Amino acid sequence: MAWQSDTRTDENSFLLRLKIVGAYSLAKKDIFGASDPYVRVELQKVDGDVTIETFLTKTKKKTLNPIWNQEFVFRVKPQEQ
Repeated sequence: MAWQSDTRTDENSFLLRLKIVGAYSLAKKDIFGASDPYVRVELQKVDGDVTIETFLTKTKKKTLNPIWNQEFVFRVKPQEQ
């Protein structure tokens, strides 16, 4: 994860880039010993009460060692003091 300012928008917001690389040795979820994994990413308010944005990776079929290499970008504002 990395914070990166974006000069094209207001000075109080930043881009949060999150890259989902992969996973290994996931649990078997069907009778054939495979799984169709995906990752769900939620950006929530600090108190965790409200989900601001949700992203899903692509589903990788029949694997316990998926590779996604997907990047998601959230626009965020630092918590006010």
